Amino acid sequence: MFIQEVSIEVNSEYSKDEIYQEFNLLMDFYRGNGQSQGRIESQYINGNKIAALPFTLEKNSLAKENNNIYVNERIEKIQTLSNSVISIKTVGKTIEDYRGSCKCEKSDFYILTTNYVSIDSPITCGKCNKSIPLYRLPIFYDFGYMPILRWETNHQSCDRLQMNCEVGERWALNQMQEINSQLSKQGIQITKKIEELTNIPTFYFLYNYRKQEKDNINRNCPNCNEKWSLKERKYFYDFKCDDCRIISTISSNS
Repeated sequence: MFIQEVSIEVNSEYSKDEIYQEFNLLMDFYRGNGQSQGRIESQYINGNKIAALPFTLEKNSLAKENNNIYVNERIEKIQTLSNSVISIKTVGKTIEDYRGSCKCEKSDFYILTTNYVSIDSPITCGKCNKSIPLYRLPIFYDFGYMPILRWETNHQSCDRLQMNCEVGERWALNQMQEINSQLSKQGIQITKKIEELTNIPTFYFLYNYRKQEKDNINRNCPNCNEKWSLKERKYFYDFKCDDCRIISTISSNS
């Protein structure tokens, strides 16, 4: 994961506090366009300099060619108010074992998936198992990808509740692992639209933490009740239903 510095020197009499708020909106628009990850960027004022440090999947994620209309409008407004030009530069990489973004010429299939600690894209390539930046996809809604990101934050919220094991654990777990839950319905609707836009099969990852039994691998698809066990494990996936477009794993709850 790359760390970018987006900054500007304020060379006007305009309120730096108000320009700082415009920077907040710029970070929101980068996020909504899939150009930045995780909503955890640092933002600060140092003298006349206003800066933010967002995470990105690729070194050029914040390049102009990836911008949408809202990002460009916000940049233009900030530059006008500041009487200056925004600077964007890569300042480093995170130290965790980041897998990188997908470089496949064409993916075999996509997977909609996330978890409570992830700041990767919620779309994974089924061929290389790496993140696909959302801005590489056709526009999903209103020049961006907010419905996908809303599902992502909903899923992560449920995952945090079940990991904390104190409040709403059972409800959150059911949201993630029941095919007819509100969360799953929201996600499946998104996968159908992505497939429609890209002509690439798109699968919904169905979380599985049911009590593991001896015949766990022989369970049928929870939607169509047909066999869906993979003959060979694909990365960490054990189940895949090509008809229902869902994918899952053997439970770790032994």
